[in-house]
Amino acid sequence: MHTSVVMLLLESPEVSAETKHRMAELVVRERKLIAGNFSEPVTTSLIGERPLKARARRAVGGYRLTGRKMFASMLDAADFVLVMAYPEDAASPSAGIILMLPREAEGRIVDPNWDVLGTRATRSDSLILDECWLPESAAVFSSDDTRQFRHNYLNWFWGSYTPVYLGVAQTAFDELRRVVHTRRPEGYIQALAYHPDVRRHIAEMSADLEAARLITYRSAWLSDKQGPTAETTAAFYRAKYVVCEAISRITRMALTLGGAHGIFKTSRLEQLFRDGALGPLHPPPSDFCLYNMGLYELDIDPAEVLPPMKPA
Repeated sequence: MHTSVVMLLLESPEVSAETKHRMAELVVRERKLIAGNFSEPVTTSLIGERPLKARARRAVGGYRLTGRKMFASMLDAADFVLVMAYPEDAASPSAGIILMLPREAEGRIVDPNWDVLGTRATRSDSLILDECWLPESAAVFSSDDTRQFRHNYLNWFWGSYTPVYLGVAQTAFDELRRVVHTRRPEGYIQALAYHPDVRRHIAEMSADLEAARLITYRSAWLSDKQGPTAETTAAFYRAKYVVCEAISRITRMALTLGGAHGIFKTSRLEQLFRDGALGPLHPPPSDFCLYNMGLYELDIDPAEVLPPMKPA
């Protein structure tokens, strides 16, 4: 999650060389950890629009930041958090500014509400901003239209954590293989690995995992070769969809094959099952991935499609 916000700023031509140098100094020389916090309670990833309610207004020598942000992953450990807000003096509804907020900033309040099903270690708590003052130098990016910026760096925004879920799926697969080789029912000379149903499901998992891995690799290859083209964008959505549907199936079947011994809180399979359950809904969720893949495959301009729900 550190990389997902740092790298796009280091690569963007819209970010000044001075800002890039300062961020590189913080990360490389001072070993600072930087989190990102763009989500808000009013948004839904199912539609994909990201209106900003958090406000940044000009103040003497800098900005005043007010609002409530959600899903600030690593907030408990990060030295800084990059917050996206709406500039009060902006005219465009797509405008945005990214400000770097230090841990000790006055008016920075953490709501430790990350009591969720899985991925608990990310500590993605909510961040309350109560008239936070930040100096002018805290602004690392500003635009009247952030949509192109978001699109150009999907590879870092969320393409970067698709492989993390792939890793969870691989870990569940490896743990299950260990479990079925270890467990030998009383009265039998062979472990559960020899049961034909276990072998068949392991084979299905292997195919699922390898397909997800190759699709992920191809999305990365396209990103390197083509940059943010329509084909690359569709590939990122395809990879996120396939990986997270695969992890959902693999961790569920791993828990099933592990049997009642695997449902205890001390079981690695139980934890991986909970983490895997969050993959399909982690932005962009599976349905939103399919929505965008369908537009690409049918060569439809998104501007020509009706909104999914009636706007206000």
